[in-house]
Amino acid sequence: MASWLALLAMTASAASDDEPAATDRASAVTPSGLVPVYPAEYDCSPITSGYASWIDVDGTRRDEIHTGVDAGRLGEWVLAPGPGTVRAVWKANWKWGIEGALLIRHDRRDLNLSDGPEVYYSEFDHLDFDEIKHFKPGDKVKRGERLARVTRPGENESYLPEVHWEVWKADHDTLTWRKNAYGAPEWWNESAELIDPLSMLALNNPPADGKSVVISPFIKGKDYSGFRGFTYIIPCKRK
Repeated sequence: MASWLALLAMTASAASDDEPAATDRASAVTPSGLVPVYPAEYDCSPITSGYASWIDVDGTRRDEIHTGVDAGRLGEWVLAPGPGTVRAVWKANWKWGIEGALLIRHDRRDLNLSDGPEVYYSEFDHLDFDEIKHFKPGDKVKRGERLARVTRPGENESYLPEVHWEVWKADHDTLTWRKNAYGAPEWWNESAELIDPLSMLALNNPPADGKSVVISPFIKGKDYSGFRGFTYIIPCKRK
């Protein structure tokens, strides 16, 4: 793992001067209008800040529009939303402090999708790096696999607990690494496009009204061989 991190750091710092500047992720956000609905028979930790929201988990206004969703209570497990492959694990900094970040690639067919983008990415931020450092690029993950526990941004006690989950769709799996504004590694794929994670949670059970997404919790032992898209990333308990 140490060698991988060293390579990642060198790749990020070696981005050539003639490369295009890293795109501002927030500028690529298009509000979807989707809203989560939690199943009545389960107790699910709610999404505390939605995609394209300007309101943070503590109720304050953000500096920029939200690029993912935040969810989870302190210490709850973060689950893989679908089968996939670990693409990267690194020490990130999004101005909150040093923290762990994990990138998983989901191939279209892994999610039982017959058409559309070839690749989807799940990026998880605000993780404890020590909990994810055992992952290596190329490792396979299963739907519902425990990835890490919910902690705080930058592991800073002044922030409320959350896991930040971004979802991207892409035509291919070619990544570029460079440094972000805080001097930390940041990946980029020129074909990738941010999407609302709720849009992937809605694929198996499309909203009847076009906007209310009924959250599908991961249920251990359930047959997901024909399930389309993602299940929820936080465990739900049956009432």
